[in-house]
Amino acid sequence: MGPFIGIGVDIADIGRFAAHAAALPKGPATKYLTPFEAEEALARTSDRAEYLASRFAAKEAVMKSLGCGMDDVSFKEVEIRPDPKGRPTAVLSGRALAKLTDLGASRVLVSISHGKEQAVAMAAVVSEDAS
Repeated sequence: MGPFIGIGVDIADIGRFAAHAAALPKGPATKYLTPFEAEEALARTSDRAEYLASRFAAKEAVMKSLGCGMDDVSFKEVEIRPDPKGRPTAVLSGRALAKLTDLGASRVLVSISHGKEQAVAMAAVVSEDAS
């Protein structure tokens, strides 16, 4: 089949996440952020809503790339972390990791971007034979 098994993309309105950002460390964001992501969000001063929107979009894109949705995988089973160079990476656990393994894949590549009002994320599931 080649190195790419699935792709997903999602877009989120940053303004929709302003109330989530204001309610941290409680509120709606606790339903989709891992403890690591919540700490990262709290450490931000001016762009919390942008951060939350981008993480939400990235998690949705990852789920789509795995061929599933939030009924199959929890948002907390997909964690978006920066690698040593600051690039976003997807760390999967639970059902998300099981789905990745079932697909014969080794990882999910993630890209995140944002403008003034929206955040967008793309994810690609990569097979183990990809270099």
